[in-house]
Amino acid sequence: MAQVKKIFLTLFVVCHSFGCYLHHANIQGDSYGAKGLIFGKEPFFKGTLPVRVEFDTSEKAFVKEYLKRKGHNIDVGDNTIESYFSEEIVAKFRNSKYFTHNSSANMKIRVLSSLEEVKFPVISAIAAIGTLGIFPAITRTYGRIQFELFDSSNNKSIRTFKYSVQHREFLGTSAIVLGSFLPLFSERFDHSTNSRNFAIMRVAFHQFENDLMLELDQDKSLLKKFTSDSNKIYALLPFKTNSNSLKSVEDQLHSELESQFVKSGIEMVERKKLDALLEEIKFSNSGLTASNRITFGKLSNANRIILLEDLVIKDPKTSNQTEIYFTIRCVDVESGKIIWSKLSKYSSSQSNSIDWHIGISAREMIYQLQTSGEI
Repeated sequence: MAQVKKIFLTLFVVCHSFGCYLHHANIQGDSYGAKGLIFGKEPFFKGTLPVRVEFDTSEKAFVKEYLKRKGHNIDVGDNTIESYFSEEIVAKFRNSKYFTHNSSANMKIRVLSSLEEVKFPVISAIAAIGTLGIFPAITRTYGRIQFELFDSSNNKSIRTFKYSVQHREFLGTSAIVLGSFLPLFSERFDHSTNSRNFAIMRVAFHQFENDLMLELDQDKSLLKKFTSDSNKIYALLPFKTNSNSLKSVEDQLHSELESQFVKSGIEMVERKKLDALLEEIKFSNSGLTASNRITFGKLSNANRIILLEDLVIKDPKTSNQTEIYFTIRCVDVESGKIIWSKLSKYSSSQSNSIDWHIGISAREMIYQLQTSGEI
């Protein structure tokens, strides 16, 4: 038995070094993907839909513990779990010919995923050892991905598309050869150096995209809900300074956030114009009131104000961790309604400069806003 384990471990190390994990994913019931190829129907819908995408990954921590209990204390690897919570789904929306990301879109698409079962190789592992990996060891995973259409104007869920996903991970010397060309012909396949892959999210997205477009062909009332206001103009206000020692850090973080907002496609009030207006109406001294909010909006043409507050930086010299906390919230100029509010909890053990950490914390916040469908 010890010799068998040694052989399999050697096979695993060799295959891993050559990057020979081959993945295949499909929607349950579609004959491993063949049904869509043979009987697939091309949607008649032409055009683009303005949307916001919210990708909820909050279940990720629960899934790991759930699978551990379900498998009688068998630990499922992080890469296997990450495949069902991959940011690839957001990338597919942004690259689709049917969707246009718009921060003012009425329709928000909420994406929720889960990993429900993992079946490790048993018989196939024995065959893999006996054939030196020509017959691969096959790990199977099963999960569920759903896409909810949420009508923001009515604060109502109007349609949900649910898909059961099947995934197979092939580990063996044959995967080196097959993995080099199969992904070129179909996005259902992926080739990687570990258990993490993008094929799962790809097949779920393409099935949803196809099903939604076919439904829009038949239901014109649904199509009318994909609307958007004119692009909003945002004004990012500086921190309300509480300490002179934090002033330079506050300014730098403000600049980093502003730069990241612009890169994400958000239209911002120019910094020089912003500073002049804040000085003119004494905004920073009096705080956000209905009167100065509306006055500021008229003078700057801003529709929304982004406020930065409660900056806390913990000294890495005492804890070997750099921690940056702050709150960021967006307020509608006309109504004063809070559009969204987030808390940054950045923490890193990297021994880089504080400037580097500020830049990363800003990018993390923007990414958080993007994946929650806020911008």
